[in-house]
Amino acid sequence: MMRLDPKLMIAFAVIAQERSFTRAAERLRVAQPWLSARFAKLESLLGFRLLDRTTRSVTLTDRGATLLPVAEEMLRVSQQADRLSLQIGRMERQVLRIGAAPYTKVIRRRHELLNDFALTRTDIGLELEISWSIPLLAKLDAGEIDSSFMMGTVDPRQYERITLAEYGLAISVDKAHAWAGRAHLDVEDVAGMAVQVFTRSLNPGLWATLHAPLIEAGCRFISMPEMAEGAPTRMRSPEDVAAFFDFGTDEPAAADVVRIPLRSQVAVPFQLLRRVGYASPASDAFWAMADKSARTPIL
Repeated sequence: MMRLDPKLMIAFAVIAQERSFTRAAERLRVAQPWLSARFAKLESLLGFRLLDRTTRSVTLTDRGATLLPVAEEMLRVSQQADRLSLQIGRMERQVLRIGAAPYTKVIRRRHELLNDFALTRTDIGLELEISWSIPLLAKLDAGEIDSSFMMGTVDPRQYERITLAEYGLAISVDKAHAWAGRAHLDVEDVAGMAVQVFTRSLNPGLWATLHAPLIEAGCRFISMPEMAEGAPTRMRSPEDVAAFFDFGTDEPAAADVVRIPLRSQVAVPFQLLRRVGYASPASDAFWAMADKSARTPIL
C-alpha cells in the first residue's frame, strides 16, 4: 500500500514549478485554500517541510529540492497517461466536440469555420458545447471536448492556440444618448462614470483585461447577468452606458442601441485552443482548417 497519495506529489511539483500557491491553484483548477490544506497534509505525512513560505515568496527547502525530481516525474507520467488515454479513446471516434462562449456566436470567423467544416467534412460529426471560459477549460482538460474557442490569453504550456482575430472595447448607448452620433469615444469621455459590464466572476482575468482602461479611468461597474450572452440590445434608460467587446461589423446592428468603439490599447485575442500533445484525426482536420482561416485576411 502506498504511503503517499500521488496526487499530493503532483500538487507539490506544480507548486514548486509555479513558485506560487495562487498560480498553482489556477493551473490545477482548484481553490487555493484547498490546495494549501492538501500540501500541509503531504508535509505532515512526510514529517518534514518541502517549502519555505513567506508572504512574498515560495522556495524549496533542501529536502524539497531532493524530492522534487521524483514529484516532477510523477507529474510528467500522469500527463502522458492522460493524453494517451484520450487519444486511444478518441482514435476511432468521428465526432468532434468544440466549446464556445454564447456571446461569440456573432463572431464571423467562428461561424464560418464551423459551417465550412460541417459542410466539407460530412464524415465527421460536429457538436458545439456552449458555456463560459472557465468551465470550458475544465472540460478541455478532462477530455470532454476536443477544442474550444476562447477570448483572452491562456497558459501556452498547457494549450496549443491559433489566434483567429483580436477585439477591442465598445461602449453601448441608447439611440437617444448624446453620444449616439459619435464615430468613436476616448477613455476620458467615460472617466468616473457608472458602466454596465458582464459579471466579473465568470472570468476574472478576462474581465480585468477587457476593462483595464475603464478601471484606470475610475469608472464604477454595474454587473449585469444578462451580459454573459453579449452586449445589451436595449438600454433601461437613455442615459445608461454599457461596455463589451467591440465585434464591429461581425455583430448585427441593434434597433435601439448604438455601439461606439472606445479608443484604447485593448486587443483581446479570439483563439482556438486544444491541449498540448492532444491529437486525433478529426481534431487535426479542424485544426488545419482553423489555421488556414487565421492566415486568410477577412474581407
